[in-house]
Amino acid sequence: MIIKEFLPNPVGPDKDGEYIKFFNDSDKAVNLAGWKISDVSKKEFSLSGIINSKEELVLFSTKTKISLNNTGETIFLTDSKGVLADKLGYTGAAEEGKVIIKQEIVIADPEFQNGQVLNPNFSYSVGRVLVLDIFLGIILGLVAVYVILQLEKKLDIKLF
Repeated sequence: MIIKEFLPNPVGPDKDGEYIKFFNDSDKAVNLAGWKISDVSKKEFSLSGIINSKEELVLFSTKTKISLNNTGETIFLTDSKGVLADKLGYTGAAEEGKVIIKQEIVIADPEFQNGQVLNPNFSYSVGRVLVLDIFLGIILGLVAVYVILQLEKKLDIKLF
């Protein structure tokens, strides 16, 4: 389960449009009995029901009674054992109508066995990034040499 997004400052009255959206990113249905959401001011709402795999759940502030801050807010999701399952937040002022969205950066972890990488996507992506970095470095180096040579011609001096 993740907090997918929330809207702290909707266009118009906040109480009519604020919401929190959850997403069951697992392959199994999740029983929400005992799960809770809370915000930085410690307001809580207990979840209930079942959310199926790959399904979203949208809760409006009219149901949760959690009034989201327009200047800095964090939403916490805890499971039935009280363990933090996810959190999503922002700092600064929320623009009217701007949705705060979960943006995950996934980095492939290498899986090793007997000194070999088992995850071919990891080695491929790392290799591709290194080749791109080296290529860009060479291009920037050549541009720098060209600029220096042109300056030498214009100024009629040797720079190196």
